[in-house]
This record gives sequence, C-alpha cells and structure tokens, in this order.
Amino acid sequence: MRFAASLDSTDLDKVSSAFKSFYPREELLKGVQFHLNIPQGIDATPPDHHTISQIGYRRSSPDLTHILLLLPPMLVISQLAPYPGWNEFFGRFRRDWAVWKKSVGYRKIVRTGVRYINRIDIPSSDHVLYEEQFLNVYPHIPEVLGPMTQYAVQAQLPMLDIGCNLTLNSSVVLSPLLGHRSFVIDQDIAKDNPPQSDEDIYNLLNVIRIRKNRVFEACITDRARELFEPWQA
Repeated sequence: MRFAASLDSTDLDKVSSAFKSFYPREELLKGVQFHLNIPQGIDATPPDHHTISQIGYRRSSPDLTHILLLLPPMLVISQLAPYPGWNEFFGRFRRDWAVWKKSVGYRKIVRTGVRYINRIDIPSSDHVLYEEQFLNVYPHIPEVLGPMTQYAVQAQLPMLDIGCNLTLNSSVVLSPLLGHRSFVIDQDIAKDNPPQSDEDIYNLLNVIRIRKNRVFEACITDRARELFEPWQA
C-alpha cells in the first residue's frame, strides 16, 4: 500500500510499536547519502562525507516468515516460505490493515499492489537451458546463436478489465537444490488511484488473486506442471 503523504518519524515510531505483539523482531531500515565533489577533469575522490538516517522499520515474526515493512510512504506485508495459502495471508492483511489505520488514521492510498514470486525447480545437470519446454515466457533468439545458459525478460501489460497493470518478469535463478536448474515467474499486479474503502480494497485484492492464478497458468507448460503437486494459491 502506497500513500499520498509520507508519515513523519513520530508516526512511524507509533505504528511500529503497535505491531510489536504480532512482529516482535524489529530492525531499523537506514538510508545512506554520500556527497561527492568532482571538479571537471579530475578523477573521482572518496566521498567528502556521508549521512546515515533512519527511513523505517522491518518487523518480523519469531520464525522470520511473516514480514512487515513500515516506510514513510508505504506499508508492505510479506510472507516467506512455507506458504500457508491465500486465506491465511489475506486474514493477516486485514488484521494488519486495521492496526495500521488505528495507529495513524486515514491516509489516501495512491497505489495498491500485490507481488507473487514463483520458483520452478527442474531436475537437470545440463548447463544449457530448455526453457521452452517448461515456460511460455522466455526470450526468442536466432538459432544460429546457439542455446542460452542465462536469461531475464520483463513485460508490462495493462489489465484493462480490472484497471490494473501487470509487470511480468521471468529469469533463471540459482537453484537451492543440487542437480537442479530454476526458473522464476514474478508477477507484480498493481492499481494506481485504487479504491479507498476497506471492502473495496478487499474486493480488489481478491480479484487480483484470481487474475494472478490465470497469469501463472498461462506462463507454464504441462511439462512444468508435472514437476510439482497441483498448484494452489
């Protein structure tokens, strides 16, 4: 959730304290600014000085799977593996949204977005990629150039029927499993100038969730589906 006006440090401290019981682990997020003076024709020198300032909080559950980011213009709620499913995550969003509003009151929302990152692990010791066997999203290159070993592509597509925009990324990533290659399907679905009421926000998020499922299914092949249990949100 991105807001039109940023919170000041007092409000950030207040809202962070309000989440302490749900996210007991707290980390300060800091920004660093460097100031350089580089006269024309002279090689760069080390920074004259730098400034470190707090920009927000990162709170998490004891097992580090539930993440909350509190930044001056933004509220981010995240879930790391293992994933309990949409219903539990959506329930946590509703709880946290109520806590946030109780702490700082109404703030105009200028962007509501949801990001989903799915990794597909493929048993393989071959350094050559055969992405077209598993994905429907990949770069096309002339055959004369030979097989690919790495790639990353991005596409931006409007979703006019739900008033959102999709940023779709696909790439090869380092697999955490021995003897595997891994692909990523990364979706960022967002709406600018979104609804402001709670019920309309909840409805929008559920619509995005349904659309996300359709996008994911369109991006993979039957060969990929054979690699994992029937996929569910």
